[in-house]
Amino acid sequence: MNKAIATTQWFIYGRKHFRKGGYERHAKKYKSPVQSRADIGRDVEGSDGVDLRGKVIVITGANSGLGKEMTTYAAAKGANVYMICRSKERAEEARDEIIKLTSNDNVKIVLADVSEYSQVTAAAKTLQAAEPKIDCLVCNAGALLNEKRLTAEGNESTIASHLIGGSYLLSQLLLPQLEATSTSTDDAQTTPPQPSRVIFTTSGGMYLTKFPSWPIATSTSTTDAYDGVMAYSYAKRGQVILAEESARLHPKVRWMTGHPGWSITAAVEDAFGDQKKYLEPMRSPWEGAEGLTWLMGTKEDIGGGGSSTENGALYLDREVQVKHMAGPFFSEGKFTKNSEGEVKEFMENLRRASGLA
Repeated sequence: MNKAIATTQWFIYGRKHFRKGGYERHAKKYKSPVQSRADIGRDVEGSDGVDLRGKVIVITGANSGLGKEMTTYAAAKGANVYMICRSKERAEEARDEIIKLTSNDNVKIVLADVSEYSQVTAAAKTLQAAEPKIDCLVCNAGALLNEKRLTAEGNESTIASHLIGGSYLLSQLLLPQLEATSTSTDDAQTTPPQPSRVIFTTSGGMYLTKFPSWPIATSTSTTDAYDGVMAYSYAKRGQVILAEESARLHPKVRWMTGHPGWSITAAVEDAFGDQKKYLEPMRSPWEGAEGLTWLMGTKEDIGGGGSSTENGALYLDREVQVKHMAGPFFSEGKFTKNSEGEVKEFMENLRRASGLA
C-alpha cells in the first residue's frame, strides 16, 4: 500500500514538474538569467553571465546526454574541464565537438569505468597529479539496466557506477583537492574563496523508496529477484543520503544532489523503450542539465554571510526540493525515510565496499 501511494504521487508530481512544461514554468520564475543552450559563452548575447575561467571542473559520464551538456557549458564558460569516460572513441569524438563549439582547448579526457573501483582509483591519481585543487566534481555517470550485469570486479553495475564507485569513492579520493579550493584565493585576491562543490546527478526515481538492506541494494540477496528500475532507485536514494552525510562530515565542501527531471537521453531510451511515452513531453538534454549547471556556476555570497546554495540539499531547476513525498497528500510520510541507525550502517557499508575501510 505504501509503495503504491509513493509511486502514484511520484507520477502525478512528476507529470507536473519533471516534464518539459515543468521546466518552462520553473525557468520563468528564475531570479537570474538563463540561457537557451549549453554552448553560449561569456559576455555574449544570451549568456547567463557565468564566468568559470580559472576553475577546474571534473564531470563523469561526460561524452553524452546530460554529462555532455554540462561539459559543453563548463567549456563555454572558460573552465579547465576533465571528462571521465569509459570509451576512448566516444570521449574523443565528444571532446573534439565541444572544443569546436566553445573554442576552449582545455578539455581533457581521463579514461575510467566508474563502476570498476580500481579504475576510479587510477583516475583519481591522474587528476591529483594534474591539479592541486578541484572546484567542482559532477558525479553523473551510470546506467539503468533491465538485466543484472556484473563488473569485472564482480559487483552489480548499477549501484557500483552510480553510488559506490562513481559517487562515494571518487569524491572521497578527491577530497584533498576539493578542500584545497576552500583555502585558496581567487586571481584578484580581493574576495574570499568560493567553496568547491560536489554534485550528484540523482533522479526522481529515488522518491519511490528508502535505501534498503545492503544485500538488496547491491543485488546480492539470495531471495529477491533483480529489478533494474528499483536497483537504479536504490542507488539514487543512496546519493541523496550521501550528500546529506558528506555535508555534515566535510563542511568545507558543498555537497548537493541535482535532479534533471524527465529528460531525453540514450539511457532513458534504452531502459524504457515504448514506455517512455508516459513521461512525455520530456525535457531536452539541456533543459535537464541547466539546473545542474547553475549549481556548478552560481556564486556564494561568502563575504556578505549569505549563501546561494544549501549544503546537503536536493535541487530541481535551481530550487531546493523535498526529499520525501510518500505520505497522504504528498506529505513526507515514513515509507521512504531511513533511520539514523540505517544511515550509519549505509555509510559504513559504502566505506567497506569501496575498499576505504
